[in-house]
Amino acid sequence: MMKRVLTILLAITLIAALFGCSKAEEPTTTQPEITVTETTTEPPFLGNPLTGEEKFNPKAVGKRPVAIVVENLSPARPQWAIGSSDIIVEGEVEGGISRMLWLYADYTKVPEKVGPIRSARPPYVMFSQLFDSIFVHWGGSHNNSGYKGGYGYIDTYKVDHIDGMSGGKLYGRDTTRRVSSEHRGIIHGDLLPEVIKDKGFRVKRKAKRFSKLAFAETLTDAGTAAAAKINCKFSSRTDTRRFTFSEKDKLYHTEDWRTDVAFQNVIILIDKTTYITVPYKGSSTTYLNYNSVVNGKGSGKGYYASNGKQSEISWRINKGRLILKDKNGKKLEINVGKSYIGLASSNNGGSVTFE
Repeated sequence: MMKRVLTILLAITLIAALFGCSKAEEPTTTQPEITVTETTTEPPFLGNPLTGEEKFNPKAVGKRPVAIVVENLSPARPQWAIGSSDIIVEGEVEGGISRMLWLYADYTKVPEKVGPIRSARPPYVMFSQLFDSIFVHWGGSHNNSGYKGGYGYIDTYKVDHIDGMSGGKLYGRDTTRRVSSEHRGIIHGDLLPEVIKDKGFRVKRKAKRFSKLAFAETLTDAGTAAAAKINCKFSSRTDTRRFTFSEKDKLYHTEDWRTDVAFQNVIILIDKTTYITVPYKGSSTTYLNYNSVVNGKGSGKGYYASNGKQSEISWRINKGRLILKDKNGKKLEINVGKSYIGLASSNNGGSVTFE
């Protein structure tokens, strides 16, 4: 009897074990891990985009700059309002003559008298467009014997421009200097806002067309090499632009324009150049083009000087914007303040020296 009972209990145990093993396990549910990523949008810079200065006209924030072509021959010096612009760009145009492009971030603050205003050349037309500028000039070079002139670039790229050859209230002639009329052409800067409005130009700046400069938070040496003096020769044909660093105000000064003009930053861009000789008024003239600038693409080396020091940099033009890099390949941060940008030839005798 006992043996039978044990046999029955053993059978029950086996059956229980069998059903226990076949019982489905409870599904295990795992809640997906939720990763919270905080996104922050950098607030728009409300200061001057060309100098990095925080004090700026609130109504000019996000607006287009103006770029004004200014003469640099001896009878034009000192130029009216020189030193008032945020950036001065300078290089050769033809026959060893240099010319300047003055950039103002706020076109409502251009001085009442600016000049002498001169004619458009391809590098200046195209450099103005690196900053989405409204281009201001008096005349320009024409297409001629394979040479594409300033007007040619204005037409091709549909540049918003104001031309003194068309007359208008913006332009005039100064009567205080005894020099020929081409050295006395001026614009009345206080009338620029009205003229721009009359032209119906777009005034809102397009980010994709504007070369965004980066600025250091505090005054910083440009490098480790000495740059108490800077000598920039645009080509073998031109004169030399000379700058001297002042320990008093920490700025670079030049008196080459027959008056003292100071800059926080001196930037030299070295580009390959091409001379193009064309017939002109019964003779001929030889224009100079900065290849990367007029083509809207290319790259090269350069130099950045500030606070008495300098370093080698690199630059390139990509999709209509100028990009500056430091010696380590990172975005170049320049000091807050006005800048001078010189254009020197890499293959026609341009040079830069430091002391």
